[in-house]
Amino acid sequence: MKRSLPLNAVRVFELAAQHLSFTKAGEELSLTAAAVSAQVKLLESYLGTPLFVRSNNRLSLTVAGENYFPRVRDAFRALQHATDQVMGERPASLRVSVPPTFGTKWLVPRLFRFFGRHPGIAVEVVTDGAEEGGWDLAIDDRLGEGLEQVILASSGYTPVCSPAVAARVGEPASLLDQMLLHERSNRRSAAAASWDQWFERAGIEPGAIARDMGFGDGTMMLQAAIEGQGVALAQELLVAYDLAAGRLVEPFRIELPLQHTYYLAVSRDAASREETMVFRDWLFAEVSVGA
Repeated sequence: MKRSLPLNAVRVFELAAQHLSFTKAGEELSLTAAAVSAQVKLLESYLGTPLFVRSNNRLSLTVAGENYFPRVRDAFRALQHATDQVMGERPASLRVSVPPTFGTKWLVPRLFRFFGRHPGIAVEVVTDGAEEGGWDLAIDDRLGEGLEQVILASSGYTPVCSPAVAARVGEPASLLDQMLLHERSNRRSAAAASWDQWFERAGIEPGAIARDMGFGDGTMMLQAAIEGQGVALAQELLVAYDLAAGRLVEPFRIELPLQHTYYLAVSRDAASREETMVFRDWLFAEVSVGA
Protein backbone atom coordinates (compact mmCIF):
# COMPACT_ATOMS: atom_id res chain seq x y z
CA MET A 1 0.00 0.00 0.00
CA LYS A 2 1.30 3.43 -0.93
CA ARG A 3 2.04 5.70 2.01
CA SER A 4 -0.16 8.75 2.53
CA LEU A 5 1.23 12.04 1.28
CA PRO A 6 2.76 13.94 4.24
CA LEU A 7 0.66 17.11 3.86
CA ASN A 8 2.37 18.96 6.72
CA ALA A 9 5.70 18.43 5.01
CA VAL A 10 4.25 19.64 1.70
CA ARG A 11 3.05 22.84 3.37
CA VAL A 12 6.47 23.37 4.92
CA PHE A 13 8.11 22.83 1.52
CA GLU A 14 5.78 25.35 -0.12
CA LEU A 15 6.79 28.10 2.30
CA ALA A 16 10.48 27.18 2.19
CA ALA A 17 10.39 27.29 -1.62
CA GLN A 18 8.57 30.61 -1.60
CA HIS A 19 11.15 32.24 0.68
CA LEU A 20 14.13 30.10 -0.34
CA SER A 21 14.87 30.06 3.38
CA PHE A 22 14.23 27.49 6.09
CA THR A 23 14.50 30.24 8.69
CA LYS A 24 11.81 32.47 7.13
CA ALA A 25 9.53 29.49 6.57
CA GLY A 26 10.00 28.51 10.21
CA GLU A 27 9.13 32.02 11.40
CA GLU A 28 5.87 31.87 9.48
CA LEU A 29 5.03 28.44 10.91
CA SER A 30 6.45 29.00 14.42
CA LEU A 31 9.03 26.27 13.82
CA THR A 32 12.80 26.20 14.08
CA ALA A 33 14.88 26.07 10.91
CA ALA A 34 15.97 22.58 11.96
CA ALA A 35 12.33 21.44 12.18
CA VAL A 36 11.65 22.88 8.71
CA SER A 37 14.69 21.06 7.34
CA ALA A 38 13.49 17.79 8.89
CA GLN A 39 10.05 18.16 7.26
CA VAL A 40 11.64 18.87 3.89
CA LYS A 41 13.84 15.80 4.21
CA LEU A 42 10.73 13.75 5.04
CA LEU A 43 9.05 14.94 1.85
CA GLU A 44 12.20 14.36 -0.22
CA SER A 45 12.36 10.82 1.13
CA TYR A 46 8.71 10.26 0.23
CA LEU A 47 9.22 11.60 -3.31
CA GLY A 48 12.54 9.88 -3.79
CA THR A 49 14.28 13.01 -5.08
CA PRO A 50 15.92 16.12 -3.61
CA LEU A 51 13.92 19.35 -3.83
CA PHE A 52 16.57 21.82 -2.67
CA VAL A 53 20.24 22.41 -3.30
CA ARG A 54 21.94 23.41 -0.07
CA SER A 55 25.24 25.18 -0.75
CA ASN A 56 27.27 27.78 1.17
CA ASN A 57 24.32 28.69 3.40
CA ARG A 58 22.23 29.38 0.31
CA LEU A 59 19.10 27.54 -0.73
CA SER A 60 17.92 26.95 -4.29
CA LEU A 61 15.43 24.61 -5.92
CA THR A 62 16.43 21.58 -7.92
CA VAL A 63 14.74 20.96 -11.27
CA ALA A 64 12.27 18.69 -9.47
CA GLY A 65 11.67 21.37 -6.86
CA GLU A 66 11.05 24.03 -9.51
CA ASN A 67 8.48 21.79 -11.19
CA TYR A 68 6.83 20.79 -7.92
CA PHE A 69 6.60 24.23 -6.27
CA PRO A 70 4.08 26.02 -8.55
CA ARG A 71 1.77 22.99 -8.52
CA VAL A 72 1.88 22.77 -4.74
CA ARG A 73 1.34 26.52 -4.41
CA ASP A 74 -1.67 26.44 -6.74
CA ALA A 75 -3.13 23.46 -4.88
CA PHE A 76 -2.94 25.23 -1.51
CA ARG A 77 -4.44 28.39 -2.99
CA ALA A 78 -7.31 26.38 -4.46
CA LEU A 79 -7.88 24.68 -1.11
CA GLN A 80 -7.90 28.01 0.74
CA HIS A 81 -10.25 29.54 -1.81
CA ALA A 82 -12.69 26.62 -1.58
CA THR A 83 -12.59 26.74 2.22
CA ASP A 84 -13.26 30.48 2.32
CA GLN A 85 -16.24 30.11 0.01
CA VAL A 86 -17.77 27.27 2.05
CA MET A 87 -17.28 29.17 5.31
CA GLY A 88 -18.47 32.42 3.77
CA GLU A 89 -15.62 34.26 5.43
CA ARG A 90 -14.36 36.22 2.45
CA PRO A 91 -15.85 37.59 -0.77
CA ALA A 92 -14.51 36.40 -4.08
CA SER A 93 -11.01 37.80 -4.48
CA LEU A 94 -8.39 38.08 -7.18
CA ARG A 95 -4.64 38.74 -7.07
CA VAL A 96 -3.56 40.64 -10.16
CA SER A 97 0.12 41.07 -11.05
CA VAL A 98 1.09 44.07 -13.19
CA PRO A 99 4.21 46.02 -14.17
CA PRO A 100 4.54 49.05 -11.83
CA THR A 101 3.93 51.80 -14.39
CA PHE A 102 1.04 49.95 -16.03
CA GLY A 103 -0.56 49.46 -12.63
CA THR A 104 -0.11 53.09 -11.56
CA LYS A 105 -1.01 54.79 -14.82
CA TRP A 106 -3.53 52.45 -16.44
CA LEU A 107 -5.10 49.87 -14.13
CA VAL A 108 -5.52 51.64 -10.79
CA PRO A 109 -7.21 54.77 -12.21
CA ARG A 110 -9.86 52.54 -13.81
CA LEU A 111 -10.54 50.12 -10.96
CA PHE A 112 -13.33 52.27 -9.51
CA ARG A 113 -15.41 51.32 -12.54
CA PHE A 114 -14.87 47.62 -11.88
CA PHE A 115 -15.75 47.93 -8.19
CA GLY A 116 -18.83 49.95 -9.08
CA ARG A 117 -20.12 47.09 -11.22
CA HIS A 118 -18.81 44.20 -9.11
CA PRO A 119 -18.71 45.24 -5.44
CA GLY A 120 -18.58 41.62 -4.31
CA ILE A 121 -15.17 40.94 -5.90
CA ALA A 122 -12.04 42.06 -4.05
CA VAL A 123 -8.91 42.79 -6.10
CA GLU A 124 -5.34 42.85 -4.82
CA VAL A 125 -2.89 44.50 -7.21
CA VAL A 126 0.77 43.51 -6.87
CA THR A 127 3.86 44.44 -8.85
CA ASP A 128 6.07 41.50 -7.86
CA GLY A 129 3.67 38.68 -8.64
CA ALA A 130 5.22 37.80 -11.99
CA GLU A 131 8.52 37.14 -10.22
CA GLU A 132 7.17 35.32 -7.16
CA GLY A 133 4.15 33.54 -8.62
CA GLY A 134 0.90 33.23 -6.70
CA TRP A 135 -1.21 35.40 -9.02
CA ASP A 136 -4.64 34.76 -10.50
CA LEU A 137 -4.14 37.03 -13.50
CA ALA A 138 -0.84 38.49 -14.68
CA ILE A 139 -0.33 41.38 -17.08
CA ASP A 140 3.20 41.67 -18.43
CA ASP A 141 5.03 43.21 -21.37
CA ARG A 142 7.27 40.16 -21.63
CA LEU A 143 6.45 36.72 -23.00
CA GLY A 144 6.81 34.23 -20.15
CA GLU A 145 8.21 30.78 -20.70
CA GLY A 146 5.61 28.09 -20.17
CA LEU A 147 2.72 30.58 -19.88
CA GLU A 148 -0.39 30.75 -22.02
CA GLN A 149 -0.64 34.45 -22.81
CA VAL A 150 -2.92 36.46 -25.05
CA ILE A 151 -2.39 40.03 -26.24
CA LEU A 152 -4.27 42.42 -24.00
CA ALA A 153 -3.25 45.71 -25.58
CA SER A 154 -0.66 47.39 -27.78
CA SER A 155 0.42 50.98 -27.38
CA GLY A 156 2.16 53.45 -29.61
CA TYR A 157 4.62 56.08 -28.37
CA THR A 158 4.26 59.85 -28.27
CA PRO A 159 6.25 62.77 -26.87
CA VAL A 160 4.52 64.35 -23.85
CA CYS A 161 5.39 67.24 -21.56
CA SER A 162 3.87 69.85 -19.28
CA PRO A 163 1.90 72.71 -20.88
CA ALA A 164 4.70 75.12 -19.94
CA VAL A 165 7.33 73.04 -21.72
CA ALA A 166 5.05 72.55 -24.74
CA ALA A 167 4.99 76.32 -25.21
CA ARG A 168 8.74 76.18 -25.89
CA VAL A 169 8.54 73.30 -28.39
CA GLY A 170 8.00 74.18 -32.04
CA GLU A 171 8.64 71.66 -34.80
CA PRO A 172 9.48 68.04 -33.96
CA ALA A 173 13.16 68.70 -34.73
CA SER A 174 13.23 71.26 -31.90
CA LEU A 175 13.06 68.38 -29.44
CA LEU A 176 16.80 68.01 -29.91
CA ASP A 177 17.21 71.18 -27.86
CA GLN A 178 15.01 69.96 -24.99
CA MET A 179 15.75 67.75 -21.99
CA LEU A 180 14.65 64.33 -23.28
CA LEU A 181 13.31 61.91 -20.67
CA HIS A 182 13.37 58.18 -21.33
CA GLU A 183 13.13 54.79 -19.62
CA ARG A 184 16.18 52.66 -19.07
CA SER A 185 15.91 48.91 -19.71
CA ASN A 186 15.59 46.70 -16.65
CA ARG A 187 15.02 43.03 -15.96
CA ARG A 188 11.38 43.50 -14.97
CA SER A 189 10.11 44.98 -18.21
CA ALA A 190 10.55 44.77 -21.93
CA ALA A 191 12.81 47.37 -23.52
CA ALA A 192 11.08 50.69 -24.17
CA ALA A 193 11.45 52.56 -27.43
CA SER A 194 14.36 55.02 -27.53
CA TRP A 195 14.47 58.62 -28.68
CA ASP A 196 16.90 57.58 -31.42
CA GLN A 197 14.24 55.17 -32.73
CA TRP A 198 11.59 57.88 -32.54
CA PHE A 199 13.70 60.41 -34.45
CA GLU A 200 14.53 57.80 -37.10
CA ARG A 201 10.88 56.81 -37.60
CA ALA A 202 9.87 60.48 -37.70
CA GLY A 203 12.40 61.13 -40.45
CA ILE A 204 14.43 63.56 -38.35
CA GLU A 205 18.21 63.51 -38.39
CA PRO A 206 18.96 62.68 -34.75
CA GLY A 207 22.19 64.67 -34.60
CA ALA A 208 23.46 65.27 -31.10
CA ILE A 209 20.89 65.19 -28.31
CA ALA A 210 21.71 68.17 -26.12
CA ARG A 211 20.44 66.76 -22.82
CA ASP A 212 18.78 63.56 -21.68
CA MET A 213 17.74 61.92 -18.43
CA GLY A 214 17.08 58.19 -17.96
CA PHE A 215 14.76 56.55 -15.42
CA GLY A 216 14.58 52.96 -14.29
CA ASP A 217 10.83 53.32 -13.76
CA GLY A 218 8.30 54.77 -16.19
CA THR A 219 6.22 56.32 -13.41
CA MET A 220 9.17 58.48 -12.33
CA MET A 221 9.79 59.51 -15.92
CA LEU A 222 6.19 60.65 -16.36
CA GLN A 223 6.20 62.49 -13.05
CA ALA A 224 9.33 64.36 -14.15
CA ALA A 225 7.49 65.36 -17.32
CA ILE A 226 4.48 66.53 -15.30
CA GLU A 227 6.81 68.64 -13.16
CA GLY A 228 8.16 70.38 -16.27
CA GLN A 229 11.58 68.77 -16.26
CA GLY A 230 11.57 67.78 -19.92
CA VAL A 231 9.81 65.90 -22.70
CA ALA A 232 9.09 62.19 -22.14
CA LEU A 233 8.78 59.50 -24.77
CA ALA A 234 5.69 57.83 -23.37
CA GLN A 235 3.40 54.93 -24.17
CA GLU A 236 0.10 56.39 -25.34
CA LEU A 237 -1.81 53.78 -23.35
CA LEU A 238 -0.29 54.96 -20.09
CA VAL A 239 -0.76 58.72 -20.44
CA ALA A 240 -4.42 58.87 -21.43
CA TYR A 241 -5.55 60.03 -17.98
CA ASP A 242 -2.78 62.59 -17.59
CA LEU A 243 -3.57 63.99 -21.05
CA ALA A 244 -7.29 64.15 -20.26
CA ALA A 245 -6.56 65.94 -16.97
CA GLY A 246 -4.22 68.44 -18.64
CA ARG A 247 -1.23 67.42 -16.56
CA LEU A 248 0.51 66.43 -19.78
CA VAL A 249 0.08 67.53 -23.37
CA GLU A 250 1.31 66.31 -26.74
CA PRO A 251 3.27 69.16 -28.31
CA PHE A 252 2.49 67.56 -31.68
CA ARG A 253 1.03 64.30 -32.92
CA ILE A 254 2.92 61.95 -35.22
CA GLU A 255 1.73 58.40 -35.89
CA LEU A 256 4.77 56.11 -35.92
CA PRO A 257 5.21 52.30 -36.12
CA LEU A 258 6.60 52.00 -32.58
CA GLN A 259 4.59 49.61 -30.45
CA HIS A 260 4.70 48.25 -26.89
CA THR A 261 2.63 45.12 -26.23
CA TYR A 262 1.05 43.86 -23.02
CA TYR A 263 0.07 40.22 -22.51
CA LEU A 264 -2.46 38.62 -20.17
CA ALA A 265 -2.12 35.24 -18.48
CA VAL A 266 -4.57 33.42 -16.20
CA SER A 267 -3.36 30.86 -13.67
CA ARG A 268 -4.65 27.30 -13.95
CA ASP A 269 -6.19 27.51 -10.49
CA ALA A 270 -8.13 30.69 -11.27
CA ALA A 271 -9.21 29.85 -14.82
CA SER A 272 -12.45 28.12 -13.83
CA ARG A 273 -13.57 30.76 -11.32
CA GLU A 274 -16.38 33.10 -12.31
CA GLU A 275 -14.73 36.20 -10.84
CA THR A 276 -11.64 35.58 -12.98
CA MET A 277 -13.63 35.64 -16.19
CA VAL A 278 -15.54 38.71 -15.02
CA PHE A 279 -12.29 40.60 -14.44
CA ARG A 280 -10.76 39.33 -17.68
CA ASP A 281 -13.73 40.48 -19.72
CA TRP A 282 -13.67 43.86 -17.94
CA LEU A 283 -9.98 44.33 -18.83
CA PHE A 284 -10.63 43.80 -22.52
CA ALA A 285 -13.64 46.10 -22.39
CA GLU A 286 -11.55 48.83 -20.77
CA VAL A 287 -8.85 48.49 -23.40
CA SER A 288 -11.41 48.90 -26.15
CA VAL A 289 -12.94 51.97 -24.49
CA GLY A 290 -9.62 53.77 -24.02
CA ALA A 291 -9.54 56.60 -21.48
